[in-house]
Amino acid sequence: MQIKNRLLIVLTLTTVFCTNKANCQKNIIGFYNCENFYDTTNQVNVSDEDFLPGSVKSYNQKAYASKSKNLARVLYALGNIENAGGIALLGVVEVENKMVLTKLLAEPLIKKYQYKYLHFDSKDLRGIDVALVYNPLKFKPYQYRPYSLTDDTHFKDYATRDILYVSGKLENEWVHILVNHWPSRRGGEKASMPKRLWAANVCKRIIDSVGKTNPKAKWIVMGDFNDNPTDKSIKSLGLYNPFILPFRKGMGTLAYNDSWNLFDQILISPNWTNESRKEKGIKAESGITNCKTVIYKNNDMIETQGRYKGYPKRTYNGNHLRGGYSDHFPVALIFSLKNEKNDLK
Repeated sequence: MQIKNRLLIVLTLTTVFCTNKANCQKNIIGFYNCENFYDTTNQVNVSDEDFLPGSVKSYNQKAYASKSKNLARVLYALGNIENAGGIALLGVVEVENKMVLTKLLAEPLIKKYQYKYLHFDSKDLRGIDVALVYNPLKFKPYQYRPYSLTDDTHFKDYATRDILYVSGKLENEWVHILVNHWPSRRGGEKASMPKRLWAANVCKRIIDSVGKTNPKAKWIVMGDFNDNPTDKSIKSLGLYNPFILPFRKGMGTLAYNDSWNLFDQILISPNWTNESRKEKGIKAESGITNCKTVIYKNNDMIETQGRYKGYPKRTYNGNHLRGGYSDHFPVALIFSLKNEKNDLK
């Protein structure tokens, strides 16, 4: 059975609150699972054997270069939604190391933006990490560190991806960011659920810790959560989730067994949303307000043939090189700077 393609090229759920468009500067906050973005070098203590020139996939320099260029095309397209002039922030996962990030951001198509990144090597057995790409003209990092999911009772037998914490100024607004890649559903959704609930618990502890000294802290929590917006792990964070509506409409970022999941999400703290303030009759604060929600794809990113027609077009289908992008579509929020003189509609 071939999956029905129910996503638009760009899904935008318009909730624009700025009354004066001249005062609304667009900022793209994105997230993308790059799916097995490896280099071609055998790394010590990393299970990267499937992505080497001599592997069954024959992952050679040509395949790697194609992968990098394709990802650059996505970054370029995301950054030019509504002529935003580049991405402000982009969380990425399934990247092997700093080298692939450095070369990606040097791709000719996006080099002009002079993006930078924050990355730490995790102890994940596959060697795939999380990172934050940022535009230094829009974001100034202040503090950043990884948080491990390993403690005395969790993930003692094998390592998994860290959670990356970053704080800094987005335009003139202090923000706190968590980039996540929670444990997969391997072994079944129910059997693996406690691992994701633990990851959510670690996230919540970080949020609560900052909240003790800064109750009005503004959060961006993004990631491939391997859970949908309505799942317990996501809801336990107590954050506003703009991706609930598209999920309830049957839309998603990855396909499995001919149905869509929406594991890739960007959540924000409730004090950043105008929905809650409108309900209470409170005027919008100055600063950044959520404007639009996006699940991005274009025709090149969609599989056009075979068993997986309509799915995201992958680099490999099994061991067959397809020359695609990823098994996930990226997501984004479009923020605007809100002038303090502007009121809610």
